[in-house]
Amino acid sequence: MKKIFLFLLITLSINSFGQNKNSKTITIPFELLGGGHILITAKVNNIEGKFIFDTGAGLNLLTKKFADKVTNLKKTDGFYTGHRATGEAIDCDLWDSETLEIGSFSSKKQKFTTIDMDFPVDGLISLLPFKETAFTIDYKNKVLVLETDKSLKALVKTGTSLPIQISDDAEKTLGISTYITLNDKLTLQMNLDSGAGFNVFRFSSRYMEKLDVDSTKVEKKYRASDFKPSEGNNYYFTKLAKINPASNDKIKVEDFKATFIEGLIYEAIGSINWLGDKITIDLQKKVLIINN
Repeated sequence: MKKIFLFLLITLSINSFGQNKNSKTITIPFELLGGGHILITAKVNNIEGKFIFDTGAGLNLLTKKFADKVTNLKKTDGFYTGHRATGEAIDCDLWDSETLEIGSFSSKKQKFTTIDMDFPVDGLISLLPFKETAFTIDYKNKVLVLETDKSLKALVKTGTSLPIQISDDAEKTLGISTYITLNDKLTLQMNLDSGAGFNVFRFSSRYMEKLDVDSTKVEKKYRASDFKPSEGNNYYFTKLAKINPASNDKIKVEDFKATFIEGLIYEAIGSINWLGDKITIDLQKKVLIINN
């Protein structure tokens, strides 16, 4: 599936967060699309839709077509100006929902932005509903698991932990990053984006020379913005020898396809699946736990 909304890293605010206060874990099945995108079923004000679960989105988003179906969706007086990862500024109106339900998990008064584009799904669900709840992406069993204190302790005991950094702009945006090493010579901070699909690795073009990538000898394409066709970026396609978390050189991908982008506002951004098949994210403790 073409990810039209990749790099839509704008933000929302949120007034209350859902939390798994039960003694048992909550399991939410998902559909794993061909490109590696996680498709979940959710209800906004009791209206059901299909959404990409996107750790790189930074906000909850509804298509206008879906939002028009939702009753009691209240437009706020606020707005937010965010930027796509490729640099374009986007002004977002904000809307309050009464509820967001994902399986038996629920959260009240979530904020959404809307967009009038022809997406193949009804929108995006970001990290913000899970700010206070550790969760696991289990790619093999195709489920999201909302963890309890007990289950989380067991995962920490058996798994490999990686530190993550949280990007949080006055509680209006939420993203995660970790430090990675490229070709055993360059350490960068990578935004971890489940919404990118599988095995997507993108880097700022400023690092090409340091990695001995000759821009005149690799494939180059100019791509206009989906949102602002008058703006665009040059993309360079090549291969790199190795990527691994800076804190753990046993987790690695070798001889992988890499894209360098002029104007990328991050050092790096890419998929999360390469870290493992079972990935737990604990935003409160700023840690990612891998159990394969």
